[in-house]
Amino acid sequence: MVSSDGLKTWFDYQLLFLGLAITVVIATVVWNRLVSYLRTLLLAAPEFDPGTPTFALAVTGAGILVISLLITLAGLLNRERL
Repeated sequence: MVSSDGLKTWFDYQLLFLGLAITVVIATVVWNRLVSYLRTLLLAAPEFDPGTPTFALAVTGAGILVISLLITLAGLLNRERL
């Protein structure tokens, strides 16, 4: 006979895998839409040169911003609860 704890654990894992599958599908759809939108922007223009210093500064600034946000988020999540 199957125990109720074992059934509950199995059900929890099934929900976890289902949620993971749904997340992957949603992330794939969002990624495809984002890429198709970005192709219509200025970056796809023939006169755009990714070798310019302005582009390098923009990429560097975006990277620093993302790293700063991740450090801030990690600090907020690791605070001790009062």
